[in-house]
Amino acid sequence: MKKTIKTVLVLFSCILLTSCAVGRKVKYNDLKLDLFDIKTKNLDLALLDHREAVIDGSRKPDFVGYMRSNVGIAYPIGTESKNSLMLDLTNNIVNSLNRYDIKVNGLSTKWEEDEKAVKSQLLNLPGDKKIFIVFDQLNTDGYMIQFLYYKINLYIYDKDGTLLKYKSIDGKEKLGGNVAFGPGSYKTYMPKAMTKLFEDIFKDKEVVKLLNKS
Repeated sequence: MKKTIKTVLVLFSCILLTSCAVGRKVKYNDLKLDLFDIKTKNLDLALLDHREAVIDGSRKPDFVGYMRSNVGIAYPIGTESKNSLMLDLTNNIVNSLNRYDIKVNGLSTKWEEDEKAVKSQLLNLPGDKKIFIVFDQLNTDGYMIQFLYYKINLYIYDKDGTLLKYKSIDGKEKLGGNVAFGPGSYKTYMPKAMTKLFEDIFKDKEVVKLLNKS
């Protein structure tokens, strides 16, 4: 009897571990951001992935976070679209601003690219204002309770390439889940948290003022 119980427990643990390892995807594409405060009609945008886990090759560009097993083993989560996270986020911003008749030139970037090279490409685009966002960290993680971690560098330039604003944005936000029942409806609260993060970035009073300034 004891042997049977032990076998069942081992099998149950294996199922839990396997469920954490397989099929973890979160939908970060097609997020609708409320960016109504921005009025400038012609913007240039570049998002660059310089997250350590992507640069060192341990994670793919579609990496969005970790889901930990009951023994704490971290399994990576990817984008549902299979796009790089930067592409999904760029498209979210571009499409959301397009809803307000704002034209956005979204620059396609790859994590291998040098920051200075991407900046040079961005400044050569014809927009009235230029937004450059470099990510040192952006991912979810947590055992049972999930958190969003971010370290973001925001640069705003005018039409001539003059730097108007640099802002470092970093933090840790509690998202959801609990010790008793695990991460819960993470596929719902994780995209909502990402939406709020970018809305907060673009609704910052000084950021809005600089982007809208003639």
